[in-house]
Amino acid sequence: MLEIYQHHVPTRIVSGEAGLLANCSPELESFRGTKAGLVTDQVILSLGLIDGFKSSLAAAGIELVSVFSDVPQDSDVETVTRAANQFQEAGCSLFIAMGGGSVIDTAKAANILVTHGGDLLDYQGAEVLTEPLLPLVVIPTTVGTGSEVTSVAVIADRVDHRKLTLVDHRLAPTVALLDPVVTRSLPPRLIAMTAMDALTHALEAYIDVAHNPFSDAFSVAAAATIRTSLPSALGDPESDVTQAARAKLQQASTMAGIAFGHSMVGVVHAIAHALGGVAGVPHGLANALMLVEGLKCNAEVASDRIANIGTLTGFVEQGAASGAASGAASGPDDDVTLSNATIRAVEVFRKQVLETAGLPLTLSEAGVTEVQIPWIVERASEDGSMIYNPKYVEPEELTQMIQSVFQ
Repeated sequence: MLEIYQHHVPTRIVSGEAGLLANCSPELESFRGTKAGLVTDQVILSLGLIDGFKSSLAAAGIELVSVFSDVPQDSDVETVTRAANQFQEAGCSLFIAMGGGSVIDTAKAANILVTHGGDLLDYQGAEVLTEPLLPLVVIPTTVGTGSEVTSVAVIADRVDHRKLTLVDHRLAPTVALLDPVVTRSLPPRLIAMTAMDALTHALEAYIDVAHNPFSDAFSVAAAATIRTSLPSALGDPESDVTQAARAKLQQASTMAGIAFGHSMVGVVHAIAHALGGVAGVPHGLANALMLVEGLKCNAEVASDRIANIGTLTGFVEQGAASGAASGAASGPDDDVTLSNATIRAVEVFRKQVLETAGLPLTLSEAGVTEVQIPWIVERASEDGSMIYNPKYVEPEELTQMIQSVFQ
């Protein structure tokens, strides 16, 4: 843990019962008189989720002047540039994003180009922005991105086959609106992938070198909620039980976003970014497939942290180390035992979730080819997430980790 740390969540989070979007005009009052540009995707448009929100915009005196809905599963530099050009021509003074991580990150990155100009590649790295951004209202529609509360955007560079990471405190959204109704139409596959992404956020944030007591609290709360709610969330979307579980996952995703927004992520995300950039594997699925290997890798130096979050979240019982009915780990040997038990429990949980949702269990099933592995290793080694991983991971070990999940 860092001896000096800070905790700041600049995003105002508004959450409540289903139907919030149609009745949230008071939360938007500070933007009265603005011209809004909305970033979304074709699926969200087809579901009509925007219709109720439009009434709130009108009641708040906000004019919706432009809608950009051509956002792919993993947004790229070309998409961001087109969105920025469209909103600049429309004279937008407010950004709104309704969608998953790709949509939200597109809005964040387009905001940079509208306010700063130039090429998106000029803004890679951390804290390079020099001017304020336009206000951004975010409505997450999945249960995993966390981007609604982070100061990070990840955009694909199709030319160089890598993910660009943009980090700046100005990227944090102004307001995040969490309406459970948007999760009801999500297919189980998307629920599973995005929730496993959130679980990865929570677990990596807890064991990374930059963790602190505040990020720890959000990590534990998020991971515990995902463990208990995700299986039920994969049921009949019309069921009250399923809908309640999805509402809990929505909040857990935001809590995990707050956690990793402060302590960042590690080797699992580094490989996941590379899998997305090189092989086009969906981000949540990539994290799900690599999570167990990442925990095994870091157990060599962080078994105590893995043991702690395993017991605190209920993945393992506190007495598992000694067979006693209760009691926390008391030494290094107990840490290793509980860490191993946690990893096994996460592995069982991951397998159950992926099988229930009909998702691939190996990288080869996800479309990765053997010839891509060296390229994936190279990209992962260069990823900024590696800075925060508790263990330095050599390229040879990255190769072994990837090959162990390949087939």
